[in-house]
Amino acid sequence: MRRWLTGFRWGFDGELQSMLIDEGRVLHRGPVGPAPDDASVEDLGGAWVLPAFNDAHCHILPTGLDLQKLYLGGLRTHEEVLDAVRDRLPGVEEGDWLLAVHYDQTRYPGVEHLHRDQLDALSTTVPILLRHSNGHASVANSAALAAAGVDETTSDPPGGSYVRDAAGRLTGVLLERAHEHVSHAKPMPNLEEMVEAILEAARAMRAYGITCAADMMTGQWDLDRELEAFRLASERDCPIRLRLYLQWSTVFGPRAMSRERLQEHVDSMRPERCKVAGIKIFADGAIGSATAGIYGRFLTSTPEGEIDGQMIYKPERLRSMVAKAHEAGYSVSVHSIGDRSTDQVMDAFEAVDEPSRHRLEHAMLLSDAQIERLAEIGCHVAMQPEFLHQLGHAYQRQLGPERASKIKRMRSALDAGIRLSINSDRPIVAGDPWIGVRTAVHRPPGFDPAENLSAVEALNAATAGGADACDDGEEFGQLEPGQWADFQVLATDPTELTPMGEGASPRLLTSERA
Repeated sequence: MRRWLTGFRWGFDGELQSMLIDEGRVLHRGPVGPAPDDASVEDLGGAWVLPAFNDAHCHILPTGLDLQKLYLGGLRTHEEVLDAVRDRLPGVEEGDWLLAVHYDQTRYPGVEHLHRDQLDALSTTVPILLRHSNGHASVANSAALAAAGVDETTSDPPGGSYVRDAAGRLTGVLLERAHEHVSHAKPMPNLEEMVEAILEAARAMRAYGITCAADMMTGQWDLDRELEAFRLASERDCPIRLRLYLQWSTVFGPRAMSRERLQEHVDSMRPERCKVAGIKIFADGAIGSATAGIYGRFLTSTPEGEIDGQMIYKPERLRSMVAKAHEAGYSVSVHSIGDRSTDQVMDAFEAVDEPSRHRLEHAMLLSDAQIERLAEIGCHVAMQPEFLHQLGHAYQRQLGPERASKIKRMRSALDAGIRLSINSDRPIVAGDPWIGVRTAVHRPPGFDPAENLSAVEALNAATAGGADACDDGEEFGQLEPGQWADFQVLATDPTELTPMGEGASPRLLTSERA
């Protein structure tokens, strides 16, 4: 039976409209008219309708797994963190690790990291790992370091650092590849645990009006198992569409999955529900941990030299990695926070014959010249305004108020004609799309208001922009005829947005994924 939705206001301009849906696709949307004779009629009574949100940059499986970990967000002192860890320890089963998330030294007095000796005082037998809120660093106790085979003689990995104190002892602070190495030593979830984590994360996202999301680091544990888990989740009434960006090394590295096995996974998926959308590469780190590749220095760094941060690869290596994935037919998504890093990513994009096929993730520090260059390249740029709301304190402490105020230049990007999407990077932040949209419209104090978007622009970037980012622009995101009818129904005008902390976000009545 075809459906005729009528009596709703179009979320972008308030026009009273109707929409005809047949087998999950929009056949017509426009001014209110008579219902077709063969359609069931649903009067929405003046509610507001928008395309569903599309979170084109997040981490679906980690989001579900993080819901089971110790949450440190909101704690303000070292003592509070240590107390929370101490209280959690009795519940850790033998052989398991104590894993905590949203640790953030920039919130604590002195802006100093905890030391492994402080964690060792709580336990020398249970591995303890506190993951930084930016996902690029962590602090480990000696048991966690030992479980990963790290000791005082271990050298820093390329693109990472086992931080040492003035005496040369390991502090337990892990940056970038060192953080990844120790993180990967913890017990890996089994297939069923992965499926349940994906479904739990998907249900949480659907409650926000999200019907499609991109997992931006598939393969961080085991690519074969993760691909199977995403496929199984998509077949078990997963309430969102799944888009997967595979870690470069899992497809092209020395221990990569065979092309035949990867193709088996791709062929087993229903693309409208779950598909491999591209390849993910990390070019640099993050601002909170002072590992983003920038021109100039972080305020917490030793004042030496003209550049700072951690570039994961040398420029020629990054170019070869992008080229290899490009030649294999993939869209390449590259994490780049700092302005120095972004220059190297643009060099890599410009070295291929169709740079507009690719994505730049974050692009937090951009000069006028870089914005102009990105527009010429034509690649998609994914930004996360919720970072300003959640992590703004860290940016100001690391960069200083003047430079931090220019972070995430969304207005300038749109004015230059850059293809832009708004997304979350959950579980780094809560992942509520309305926090991101409202922050894009009303940047917090200390962040240049000249870079604000209009409500319509921000909503478009969170819906159609997200679909464009994952090469789904023809399939959904605008509720145009022929597209999937993924939509949300709201109680109030979604363009009437107040700054965060002043009033509530529009209330979701329902959302649908065709």
